[in-house]
Amino acid sequence: MTVDSPVPIYPFSAVIGHDRLRLALVLCAVRPDIGGVLIRGEKGTAKSTAVRGLARVLSAASNGDGGQLVELPIGATEDRVVGSLDLQKVLRDGEHAFSPGLLARAHRGVLYVDEV
Repeated sequence: MTVDSPVPIYPFSAVIGHDRLRLALVLCAVRPDIGGVLIRGEKGTAKSTAVRGLARVLSAASNGDGGQLVELPIGATEDRVVGSLDLQKVLRDGEHAFSPGLLARAHRGVLYVDEV
């Protein structure tokens, strides 16, 4: 899913009442070496709304070079997450071709894992 998805995106700046959540997300965006944010809460508490809003802010700030929102589906296989060799190209052309996974798509953006 990209930031230009059909899902309506509520502006990040309009998410109120979640100051610590917003701070954690912004700090992680500014300092990626933090490693990530674990958001926990009941259904309907603006977890995904805040993440989608942040991804839109990052996308606008990066001029299209990052900020993509990638959602990790439940039951995603290892090769879908980290990537794999393109076996058809290896067998057909004898070339090693790597097919990047979801982690590569989320680079400089947001990887959203829901329902853990």
